Amino acid sequence: MTNKLFEKFFRKNYKEPVKWEISPEDKFLILAPHPDDDTVGCGGLLALYPHQCDVICLTDGRYGDQGISPEELIEIRKNEFENVMRNTGVNSFQMLGIEDSKLDEAKPVLELEKYTRILIPSPEDLHPDHRAVSYLLKKYYGKHYKKVVYYELISLLSNPTHILDISPVIYKKQENMGCYHSQMKFINYIDRISALNRYRGTFFYFDFAEAYQFAQE
Repeated sequence: MTNKLFEKFFRKNYKEPVKWEISPEDKFLILAPHPDDDTVGCGGLLALYPHQCDVICLTDGRYGDQGISPEELIEIRKNEFENVMRNTGVNSFQMLGIEDSKLDEAKPVLELEKYTRILIPSPEDLHPDHRAVSYLLKKYYGKHYKKVVYYELISLLSNPTHILDISPVIYKKQENMGCYHSQMKFINYIDRISALNRYRGTFFYFDFAEAYQFAQE
């Protein structure tokens, strides 16, 4: 590819991200495939604007630890999720209890009309349950997809459109992440997510930031 063709392709397919300016009228729905995805991807947003956020955890997380029976793990992860949501002070939260790893077979009942933005994992994420959220929204709630904003979990967003400064609340995100004890026993998510958020802050010289991608920018 020649330099001119490469430059034309690059300019067509890449836009610099902007600072995400959130208004008091914005109302968010965060769809989390598993308990803890809410905080990994959107913990800063939740801490900054808790009263503007509703959170729905879609699965029961029963397969997140092979050393614990599914029945016991369901209860553990439910308690962790509820504790974090109460600690954050979100407007509302619920767990739908869809069997972990069966999300692509489900048809969740969602009331989406009142939200200005619906936050979900990227459809390019490596985890099948994460990708399934996008699939389900497009299949059953396609008219609302224009409201979708992707957040980062396992896979980084290839072209984030908006950057949110979470420097004032990074401690809150780290605290909430630490409350997911059942998952922290395998991976130190506090260190890893903090490193990602520090990197995402680089573009605007924020100490910590979360990256988001508006689906129809």
